Amino acid sequence: MPSDAPTPPGADQFLAGVTPLMVGGTGRSGTTVLSRLLGQHPQVRASWPQEVKFVNSADGLLDLVECRPDPRGLARLWERKTLAKPCAAALVAFADGMTGRWWERSNRLSRDSGLHLGIDREDVEILLTQLRDGFASDPDGAARRFFFGFITAQRGHDGEAIWVDTSPPNIANATRIHRLLPTARFLHMIRDGRSTAASVIQERWGPDDPLEAIDWWRKRTIRAHRGLAGVPTGQALQVSLEDLVIRDREATYTRILDFLGLDDDPAMRSFFDEKMLASRLNPSGWRAKVPDPEAFERSYQVAAEQLRQEGIDPDEWID
Repeated sequence: MPSDAPTPPGADQFLAGVTPLMVGGTGRSGTTVLSRLLGQHPQVRASWPQEVKFVNSADGLLDLVECRPDPRGLARLWERKTLAKPCAAALVAFADGMTGRWWERSNRLSRDSGLHLGIDREDVEILLTQLRDGFASDPDGAARRFFFGFITAQRGHDGEAIWVDTSPPNIANATRIHRLLPTARFLHMIRDGRSTAASVIQERWGPDDPLEAIDWWRKRTIRAHRGLAGVPTGQALQVSLEDLVIRDREATYTRILDFLGLDDDPAMRSFFDEKMLASRLNPSGWRAKVPDPEAFERSYQVAAEQLRQEGIDPDEWID
């Protein structure tokens, strides 16, 4: 039976045009600072936490609507016409994530970064009940209502036109997200591969070997570009961190505003001029972060050539 639980305010807000902006890239490519910049605009609300996790993660919303009994995709996709056992199991797994590992978690700085920071547990429970009630007859619709209900039930929601999430896998999964959320827009943050790889070896979650980090960057770059293949051109924008901060600041800033249909705003402009200084980004700083810059450069050039064979030109990202 349908639940009698009240609907959180704005659960159907997607019908009125709230636009999810899914920012992503390889990781260590500038997604966080971009979210902070956009969050200064009164028509933009950055999610808190900045990465909700429940969309792209194994057993997340994308896996749920595809009804995959195995999150690694080893089994075939199941029919979504009825709530078959694998789909029921996927619903349980998703609910467990929403109230478990995504609800309370820590980030790379050991700071709280779970969903509990931005939404009340009661609202999540209501949304999960409604998801279960509607999933058998309309899995995509139920999932969309859950997603938009979640973002409009987050604390601080005030009718902003754009909502931002900065999970790096957003771009690798862009085609899948677009199928579920046709109004979503995607902003692909890119960065010089040497700077990205040199940055990731400093993180506890990434490869600690510089040459492995280059390959890590190459593979993620390919996944990101393939992920965008099914997204309409007008709904995706690629932005170079180096362009935004150093090489072509004003034009890149304007491109972002135009892409989102926003006018410039004093608070956003002030953040850009005062916090995103060219002096804070050193394009050649990677040399001091790796033990053998020459070997690192050779490895990068090999990876760059492999990307070109995939139709990806990394030269457009660097000096």
